[in-house]
Amino acid sequence: MSETRLEFVQKPHLSLYIGKVITDVIQHPEPWKWCIVLEGGVEIRNKDRREAWKPENLIGHKIKTISLSEADTTIRFSNGQKWSLTPTQYAIYDPAYGGEAYPQWPGELEDAGIPSHPEEEVSSPPSADWERQRQALEQEADQRISSEARDWMEEDQREQRDA
Repeated sequence: MSETRLEFVQKPHLSLYIGKVITDVIQHPEPWKWCIVLEGGVEIRNKDRREAWKPENLIGHKIKTISLSEADTTIRFSNGQKWSLTPTQYAIYDPAYGGEAYPQWPGELEDAGIPSHPEEEVSSPPSADWERQRQALEQEADQRISSEARDWMEEDQREQRDA
């Protein structure tokens, strides 16, 4: 008996970009319109009109970790800073995806034509190449995690030898 497996096209999500370097922080004319630009032209765009203070001193640093909850989405950077966003009040623009996506806005609502912001569109449909690009990002993340684990184990072994 053959097993049927459903495949869902995944929107870009923050965990795909852990380890990526911040190349710019852009402020648009409206104070609440700012974005964090990552290597490769990926942007994390603020959509919360109440969040007018943009993060600073991030250029050259990396996204270190993220945490997601119903209350907030927190991004921690390699320089020790952290930034919290309202889960449905940010978008990710990835040129490989082909547009802007609201990663924490339910797909069921978008499918029904309900955007996270009345003045905005729902997430853009993915490009034909997005699935391959997403898999490459996930493979890169897996390699980074393996490398960090290897480095941690080697450091732990050195510390044990030196003790």
